[in-house]
Amino acid sequence: MDAPTSFLFSGYARLPQDVSHQAMYKRVGVVIEVDDHGVILAASTTLMMPAASEFFERLLLGRNVLTERDGIEATVRYRYRGHSQGALVSALHKAFEAVDQSPLVLGDAAGPLPSARPDGTAPPRG
Repeated sequence: MDAPTSFLFSGYARLPQDVSHQAMYKRVGVVIEVDDHGVILAASTTLMMPAASEFFERLLLGRNVLTERDGIEATVRYRYRGHSQGALVSALHKAFEAVDQSPLVLGDAAGPLPSARPDGTAPPRG
């Protein structure tokens, strides 16, 4: 199986008090998989209700995190009318911040992770 050529970004934000699952989770997470051009290939969230999570994913799929951030946020604010809307937008902002610190934006200036080896292999575990 080939290694992915995409990037995975995440962001988390505090849930509002009036959301049913706030007592259990406190935060909502957003994860987006993005190709080399910034297009969202997959998106998921820690929302409890499958319909809400799937709807959120459909709002993001195919959008570009490099050129459509304002449009993505506007779409979520307009279409996603659940109580977690603000937290989802905040978590998206955190994911966008991660994009800005990645090779997708910085290129080689982002550098390898400290644990990466020059040959691209991971250090041994244990």
